[in-house]
This record gives sequence, C-alpha cells and structure tokens, in this order.
Amino acid sequence: MRKLYILFFLLISSIIKSQENKVYVEYEITNLSTGKPIYVKAKLFVDKRKSVYTIDPKDTKYNKEEKATYNENDNSITKIIYKSSDNLFYLITDFLKDSIEFNSNSRETKFIVQEKKHPFKWTIHKERRKIGDFDCIKATTYFRGRNYIAWYSPEIPLNSGPWKFSGLPGLIIEVQDLENLFSWKTQTIIYPFKENTPKEIPNKENYTKIKLKEYIGVQGKNSTNFASLIQTKMPKGSEFRDMKIKRNGIELIYEWE
Repeated sequence: MRKLYILFFLLISSIIKSQENKVYVEYEITNLSTGKPIYVKAKLFVDKRKSVYTIDPKDTKYNKEEKATYNENDNSITKIIYKSSDNLFYLITDFLKDSIEFNSNSRETKFIVQEKKHPFKWTIHKERRKIGDFDCIKATTYFRGRNYIAWYSPEIPLNSGPWKFSGLPGLIIEVQDLENLFSWKTQTIIYPFKENTPKEIPNKENYTKIKLKEYIGVQGKNSTNFASLIQTKMPKGSEFRDMKIKRNGIELIYEWE
C-alpha cells in the first residue's frame, strides 16, 4: 500500500511539474511599417518541446488599401499588399529538432515553409522593469535587418517568445524594433497553463513543403512580375531601369544575401 501511495504521489508531482512548464500568452502586435497602423492579436502556446504561435485573420485591424510607392533615390518600389485569408497562420518552433515551420499562401500555392531555428545572440542589460505581475530584464539583439529591444521574465523559465524570437532564459514579455515599426506586447499570460496545447499545423497534407531560401526566391519572382506590371502603367518615356522591390516587412535581409 505504501509503494502504491509513493507511485501515486510521484505521478501527481510529474503532472504538476508538466503543467508548470506550459504557458499561454496573448500578444498585441503593432505594425507601423505601412504608414497606417495595423493591429494584430497573436496567441502563443509553449511547453518544453514546442512553441505554437498563431494569428487569426479576423483579429487583424487595418485599411485594405493596396499600393506601391516609388523611391527615386534608390530606384526602388515598396509594395504594400494586405492579404486576407480564412486560414489561421501558424508558426511552430520545435525545440528538440531546432526547427521552425510556418504556413503561407503564395498565389495559388499553399506552402509549409521550413527553416532552422535562429541562434539569437542576445546582450542582457542591467535595466529591470515590472510588466504586469512579472519582473523583467532588458535584452537586445539583431535579426535579419532590424535591431530589437526585448523584456523577458526569468519567473517564467521557458526559452520562447512571440513569432521567431527565442534564446533568453525566460519568456519574452515584450519586444520591439529600434525604429518602433513593429512591437509585440502581452495582453494576457496564463502560467502555469493546464489546458492541452496545439502541436501541428492543421491539414498539413494540403500544403507543399518548401525551404525558406526557396520560398524567398518564389516571393522575389512574384515581386519581379509586379515590377513589370508597374512598368506597363508608367507614362511613355518614363525611365525604368534595374528596378528593385524594397522589403518593408519584419525581415529585411537574410543570411545568404
């Protein structure tokens, strides 16, 4: 009877410990890169094995005004397209496989985009700040063309954060780039989180798997076609030479470029 009690106690302790290593977070994302604010709600589920970051298109507020702007200084076009979809966006980080995959639509093709988890190089600073109920520490890093400031809490010892951010000894509570174009701020934190968490992108069999570098190439080809379309709409005699499509999203430049 004593052995049975000990086994039961160990089982309960294991379940409690497992629950303590799960967190649910809701972030509000602000995107000012288009000149008009875009507000997005994102959800993050994290356990010891995976983080699952999701965005429902219904939780996005913006004016759907598609446009392109031309910059004479560097002969570039900035393309702004607001995509609408009925499908949830998923970005899943697998800590054991050191990998990331997310779903994306490019023209008529649905992709599962795969990449290696980025080895963020964070600088941890002395500044401290309380955000909600959590004591947070400042950290800074550079990622694909932008510099970021993050605030993380060691009180939630999970190596994760919104979108692709990770690598700190605690959950990232807030993060923004130095130009104040993109920011993620927590609205809700449930820790420990006791519910089941999503594990995979739904209906993966309906998607084509593609590596990130190849996917960026597909996007570049679509952008070239877009530039050609712009050329046909320009007045006669307008100069159109070596036109570049300028990125304005979160990621501006990739490691292989």
